[in-house]
Amino acid sequence: MFISLKKSLKKSTVKKTILLTLTLLLISGAFLYFTGASEETAARSEITIGYFPNLTHGTAMVALERDYFAEEIADFEVTTRHFPDGSLFMDALTTGAIDIGLVGPGPALNRYLQGADVVALAGASTGGNLLVTAPEVEFNRAEDLDGFRIATPALGCTHDLQLRYMLAETDLTTKRRGGSVDHRTHPPASISGMFRRGQLDAAVVSEPWASRLEMEGEGQVALEWDEVPWEGDLPNTIVVTRGEIVREEPELVQQFLQAQQRAVSYIDDNPSAAAEIIQESIASISEQHLDLEIIESSLTRTQFTSELNEEAVKEMAEISEAAGFIESSSLDGFFVSEDFVPEDLAGHSQ
Repeated sequence: MFISLKKSLKKSTVKKTILLTLTLLLISGAFLYFTGASEETAARSEITIGYFPNLTHGTAMVALERDYFAEEIADFEVTTRHFPDGSLFMDALTTGAIDIGLVGPGPALNRYLQGADVVALAGASTGGNLLVTAPEVEFNRAEDLDGFRIATPALGCTHDLQLRYMLAETDLTTKRRGGSVDHRTHPPASISGMFRRGQLDAAVVSEPWASRLEMEGEGQVALEWDEVPWEGDLPNTIVVTRGEIVREEPELVQQFLQAQQRAVSYIDDNPSAAAEIIQESIASISEQHLDLEIIESSLTRTQFTSELNEEAVKEMAEISEAAGFIESSSLDGFFVSEDFVPEDLAGHSQ
């Protein structure tokens, strides 16, 4: 009888424990629901920033080296991830692998128009993209691209859309669309080798790769940064995040933008020191050592700014739609409200 009673008490205790646990879970769940919190938001302790080992992403490198992110986003541990192209960056952003960062406007607007919850916050750099040809190739005008084998880092990237703009102005098209221009995708670091082997005629590349090709005699600049489409006014790199972060953590986004603007100001005021930071950052990320002379040349072809030229981005969307990357070029909701951006940042350009 004693054993039977003991088992009965044990079962009763277990039932009470289970009931208490379920009650606590329900209460905590209700609290999170009614307060609008989520387990992810409550548990967030770090922010992951994405960017490329390109000079045009120099504000991210400077902000990290100068501890601007750490100082402005003091309540979070700042981690980083690096990407070779915009498509992989956007994959990481939309899946939550990164929270915010720098990318070309092409991949960002394409992903937004494909239905992703992407928001453009500010600019980061303009210019910095050039058309470079192999040393022996003759080029005088855009019509000379007829029959060229030409590379951009990826399909639908900013460089790709600049190329398509050039082709459209001269009634040329790529072979994919029945034309004569053999358009290929290759990372900028591989262009010099392909030029040497005679596998490529030209490429649209970002700095510092254009200056490196030029100074090392591996290529020649055919169109300068202010001669390619949009004449240097096209945002080369912009700051993007997910819409949910803007809605749920606006202070975090504003802190990032403050750090970004501090980096812009530092580069403007200290170009030589900024060149050394960018040189070391690119070397540590890509294991590509670039002479300081190359970095300094690149900085003369790149402008760092928080201002975002929305009209140029909208034109890019129209080109992307014409190329078949997206079904609509409407960017309503893509740009964050100007009222959201801190007052000391340069405003959006309409």
